[in-house]
Amino acid sequence: MSLLVFHEIRVFDGEEMLAGPQSVIVRDGRVERVVEPAALPESLLAEARERGALVQQPGATLLPGLIDLHVHLIWDGSDDPVRSLALETREQTLLKGVGFAATTLRAGITTVRDLGSVHDQAIRLAEAVERGWISGPRIIASGRSIVMTGGHDPFWGLAVDGPVEALKAVRTQLFAGARVIKVSATGGVYGRPTGESVDDVELLPDELRAIAEQAHRRGVKVSAHAIGRQGIQNSIDAGIDTIEHGHFLTPEQAQAMAERSMALIPALYVYQHLAESPSIPAYARAKAREVIDRHQQAFSDARAAGVLIGAGSDAGSPETPHPALVEEIEALVNGGIGRTAALRAATPHAARILHLGDEIGLVRPGYRADLLLVEGDPIRDLAALRRVRRVVQDGEIRE
Repeated sequence: MSLLVFHEIRVFDGEEMLAGPQSVIVRDGRVERVVEPAALPESLLAEARERGALVQQPGATLLPGLIDLHVHLIWDGSDDPVRSLALETREQTLLKGVGFAATTLRAGITTVRDLGSVHDQAIRLAEAVERGWISGPRIIASGRSIVMTGGHDPFWGLAVDGPVEALKAVRTQLFAGARVIKVSATGGVYGRPTGESVDDVELLPDELRAIAEQAHRRGVKVSAHAIGRQGIQNSIDAGIDTIEHGHFLTPEQAQAMAERSMALIPALYVYQHLAESPSIPAYARAKAREVIDRHQQAFSDARAAGVLIGAGSDAGSPETPHPALVEEIEALVNGGIGRTAALRAATPHAARILHLGDEIGLVRPGYRADLLLVEGDPIRDLAALRRVRRVVQDGEIRE
């Protein structure tokens, strides 16, 4: 039986900072107990010490492993990742993804949702992690996204026209191993220098409905890239589960999302960065500048309506190298929520969005021991999240 004991340590359990030092006992991949140090049996402490399974680090904080709800592990975070893809072989792209997965895990991000990859390569990365072939976070991957012909992100899009083709695309991706379906409901900021605007309606209502109905029938959730107002409305009406970005979300739409238990993953940081950086393609910088102020208002409206907010960094996007989740957590705080709420967006709230809320996202008995030990107190100073001391995945310390 595997054993790991964190002793006399500060604990943020995902919801709150627990009072006083705690001891956390991990056995066979799950959290067994969280107790005050005085309640820890001396025999168990001695056993952990003898087995080299005792972790004591004054001044450190133990928290749930972080969850990034929007990444692209096969993008390299350069100034123009699409150009990079065009210059690489398929094997080179996959190998780079292996490296990015390992880097992500070392940063304390133990679960990611990958929302777009060429040749379904993120699905292959997910399988490799599950089989123990490579080191990386748990990956919930869509593989190729479903787009209209000529739609947003055509470089990894599965193009469809009409509800019949949309239905087939869902089945195609599920057969390929997708655990989430990603669609483009509107145009975007980055990816194509001409031919799309952020408020373009792309997949049509009947196409979105066909996708959502088929995915839900198979127990899989659907995520929509949706920036423009009408595309957001079409996604809400179709029963999509999460809205990515949502720049032109209205208060009425936010209320509808809350009533339908939909979630918003705003990805604030990447657009702020796109708007400021002189290195990225000029067309993307100009489009980002046009929408970032509206993005902040949409984020405020979503919070006011009680929409569930999840943290997603869009890591891999232009000049957003892996990992970028801490930057997104900081952007959420700068956008108006407290540090505790921002951390929840990357721990239990993110787990709920993945429908893994009974498995990950909390440091509580029965939960998977996906844990992160950092130097300092992230509630007082988010920079502590960059001072990683230990990463635990399924009860095993990852180097």
